[in-house]
Amino acid sequence: MNLRDEYESKRVDDAGLSFVKDGALVCVNGATGFPNRFMQSLAANGQKLHGVRLFHPMRREVLALTPDPTAAALEDHIFHVSDFTYDAPVRDAIRAGRASYRPAHGSDSGKRFPYDIDVFVTSAAPMDAHGYFNLGAFGGWVPDFLPKTKRLVLEINPAQPQVFGDNTVHISRVDGLFEVDYELVQLPQANATRSEVEERIARHVVELVEDGATLQVGAGNLPEAVVLQLASSGVKDLGVHTEAYFDWVIRLTETGVITNARKTLDCGKMMAALAIGSSRLHRFVDRNPGVAMRPISYVNDPRTIAQGHRPVSINATLQVDLQGQCASEGFGHLHHSGLGGQWNFHYGASLADDGKGIIAVPSTAKNGTVSRIVPMLPAGTAVSIPRNDIHYVVTEYGAVDLRGKSLDDRARLLISIAHPAFRESLERAARDELRTLSHRSS
Repeated sequence: MNLRDEYESKRVDDAGLSFVKDGALVCVNGATGFPNRFMQSLAANGQKLHGVRLFHPMRREVLALTPDPTAAALEDHIFHVSDFTYDAPVRDAIRAGRASYRPAHGSDSGKRFPYDIDVFVTSAAPMDAHGYFNLGAFGGWVPDFLPKTKRLVLEINPAQPQVFGDNTVHISRVDGLFEVDYELVQLPQANATRSEVEERIARHVVELVEDGATLQVGAGNLPEAVVLQLASSGVKDLGVHTEAYFDWVIRLTETGVITNARKTLDCGKMMAALAIGSSRLHRFVDRNPGVAMRPISYVNDPRTIAQGHRPVSINATLQVDLQGQCASEGFGHLHHSGLGGQWNFHYGASLADDGKGIIAVPSTAKNGTVSRIVPMLPAGTAVSIPRNDIHYVVTEYGAVDLRGKSLDDRARLLISIAHPAFRESLERAARDELRTLSHRSS
């Protein structure tokens, strides 16, 4: 059978829903690889199914899902498990008990997936002349799941960029496919105006970035502020090894700050597992010889990250306590978001002799009424960066290096970068609560 005949034989007209049976475990790709048409079909026909478990990372739908597959009406039919709770419907479903969160480092999400997968569905670019489909902008999420996958279904979308690297699957591995044509989801861009607090934090972060550093940076207003200052800071020859390409890689490439010239791993190329941003970013990564993707188990592995030249990881958090523990996933028992690759990159960067794991956080929240540096994290709070792994913490009041420091020294350093309005109360807490903790542990 030639490639075109094999392609036609695997075409389905129900968006792949015929592969989903009662009791099936279904995985779908996320964000820019999210199979919207399949999910629409699943949502519309979900009440015909029973006992389906649906695993997914962040969704970021392009098309309105009616009904939403996380809706209460489908509670007895589809149970969701999210690896990275970003969208409000999924977060609400978790809090209502219609879904669950699966804690896992990005590097382990597929490599150590503990279940057999009946159906995996993802978006992909059209087949090439050799029978390969490029997995596109969210391609690095897929390969680690394939050894556990019984049936692979592709939603073929010409809007998917074709990204070089370990980012393809051959038609012989595909069980079903169907064609769609819609624009990929775009990440909302950061606000054009950044706050004074964000600008001050960015200045402290940029001071830690040396020539030739290999960057991992997240998305949002604060990372955008860091990128803008990097573009005019005079730092040069930066490289990129990051979980996800965001639009900042375009800005720093065009200004000549990113050259990848000093990279000691994947030399001369920027490396990531995912791309999430604007349509301009999708065009930037498409067939770009300087851009590559590999499976997230490789990209996010701390051992990989530590091999980079001066790796620098820049991430944000919600709270930091006086021991140096960071909470990025929620407050107390209230779940907010997944961890993604934050620990992977923070730990991997700090493993390198010349690396830096940086956690940036504004000193206050709720219009200055609440300190984000707290004596202890609230009961039930998940610790995202443990105190043994913490390196730099940065607020608008400065940057402190906590690695290897005693509890007393950590408290002193963190209080020095807390908002002045809360320093006295933090000092009292350090004298009382943390001293008691230190004595109990000794």
